[in-house]
Amino acid sequence: MSSHPFLNAPRDPSRLRWLFAALSLAALLAGLEGWAVADHLYWRYVWSDTVMHFLGGMMSGSLAVGLLRTFRPLRFILVVAVIAFGWEAYEIAIGTPHALNYAFDTSLDLLMDALGALLIYAIARRTIWR
Repeated sequence: MSSHPFLNAPRDPSRLRWLFAALSLAALLAGLEGWAVADHLYWRYVWSDTVMHFLGGMMSGSLAVGLLRTFRPLRFILVVAVIAFGWEAYEIAIGTPHALNYAFDTSLDLLMDALGALLIYAIARRTIWR
């Protein structure tokens, strides 16, 4: 029998709800991303990227809560950070146009990812991680 924390996890319906929330948020983000690119929303509404990163933080936070069996704040931060920094690396890899204030823009993206995840963390602390 494996000792992997995810493989031996009991079937907990509340954890499945968090995973479904992460999947729903990912689908919402995919739809919004398609719309934003097709209609040039990122260029017409500069703040739209900020909203997307906040929703991305909520998605990664929901995924972290769904994957972790118990309250593990450092692991939660690690999962969220890997996703956030991974997304920023992906944006560089696909050649996303950089603003003149690239460092500020990236910092704001990471801040919004963190705030979205913090909202999910607060909800989890009041519900599943009491």
